[in-house]
Amino acid sequence: MNDARRPVDEGARGRVAALLAELGIDEPLLSIVDLVPALGVVQGVLADRVVDLAVTENGRLRLRAELRGRRWAEEREVAVPEVLAANDDGRWLVSGRVHGAPGGGPRWAQAAVDAAVRIAPLPAPPGEPWQPPRGPALGRARASVEDAGRLVRGGVRLGELRAIRAAARLLPLSEVTHGDFRAANAVLDGEQGRLVVLEWAGVCPAPRHRDLLTLWATTADDEDRGMIGDIILDRTAGWEQPDVGLLWHAVALEQLVARITRPDRGDGLDVRFARARLAEARRIARDLGSATAG
Repeated sequence: MNDARRPVDEGARGRVAALLAELGIDEPLLSIVDLVPALGVVQGVLADRVVDLAVTENGRLRLRAELRGRRWAEEREVAVPEVLAANDDGRWLVSGRVHGAPGGGPRWAQAAVDAAVRIAPLPAPPGEPWQPPRGPALGRARASVEDAGRLVRGGVRLGELRAIRAAARLLPLSEVTHGDFRAANAVLDGEQGRLVVLEWAGVCPAPRHRDLLTLWATTADDEDRGMIGDIILDRTAGWEQPDVGLLWHAVALEQLVARITRPDRGDGLDVRFARARLAEARRIARDLGSATAG
């Protein structure tokens, strides 16, 4: 999730407080987070609950997609933040708060892999995945030029980026992806003693191993990442190795792009880490026979 935030005004605080009063929730608000620019919602944090209130149409669509994704995931026995109350139209959502414990280690890595494997089988849930707001065309063009400059300065080869993106778009959509299965979204809940997967608004069909590869590209510990990589290779048939190698390359490249253009992802990983993963992914892609690896 893009964690872009801005100071909260009293109007946003009042709206969340009014919703809590309407729902009969008489608990103090610990904090209010304004996520309107990125997600179209304001978020109230209580001791054991989180309240999301849509304040734009895009925010409403996001909460609808989030609720749909969580319900679908629960059918596959993937732990998600508990839905305590919800407006099915997407106006608001009250969730149980996940009290995250330090991640990492073999237990965390295996639990995250198991969740990705349960997510993967088709079909995906009905409905379109949520997309971030695009903004005016002129603004998008200006942002695109600015991002291109950042990428070049950050050492990204634009020709490689265009070629890998084009090739990855042609891969068969043979599995389901969570949409953002970064290590930061696979959280050990310290109170419940289980792994909980966050952020369910982007579930959609995808190429094989998309979630496992995203997990690999965002796992900080070398041993955990090595274990995840070995599992991916064990689950890859010989005939699909070139496609998996291509996607491995593509996912690592997109993670580097995200670190350069959106450095506020809130998971402690930096551009140097993403560059190292891209170099590693290029080598793996060559070993797997990907025609785009170079």
